[in-house]
Amino acid sequence: MTVLRKAGSAHLGDTCHVLLRQIARGDRPPGASLPNPVDLSRELGVSEIVLRSALDDLTRERVLRRTGTARYTVTPLADWRISLPGLRPKGLAVARHLRSRIRAGAYDSRGELPTVHVLAILCAAPVIDVRAALRELAAEGLITLPPLQGPRVRREATPPAQTSSSRSHT
Repeated sequence: MTVLRKAGSAHLGDTCHVLLRQIARGDRPPGASLPNPVDLSRELGVSEIVLRSALDDLTRERVLRRTGTARYTVTPLADWRISLPGLRPKGLAVARHLRSRIRAGAYDSRGELPTVHVLAILCAAPVIDVRAALRELAAEGLITLPPLQGPRVRREATPPAQTSSSRSHT
């Protein structure tokens, strides 16, 4: 695993991190083209110079592939020469699965998610990856991790009220 190069500006590391998280969440899936650098720099609130440096770093690490003049495509995770801190591929899959279920309203916004061990069984993933996925979802604001309690879905993370018969429980 290699480390992204450091620059004088903290914005470069932040920009790389933001892009990596968007890709990991599925906001920018493998095969997707990124917006042109001018639009993407506006979207991320950074200068074009910082963005281009971040794109160069992510291209060097095979997270992105340059497909033309100022055009970049997201590569499959298996091609990457770096890994996301705290999330391994199985953890990414667990986070993606739980995120989609939460957004679809599969979990009650007032109740707890299944325990870490139950989620590990349901997702066929090691407990360490489930815990990392839950921390990621908490950082995104989809769930809370109250001490001495199970993870809870935030009310704002679920769609408007559904009838209990239309909601699937997993």
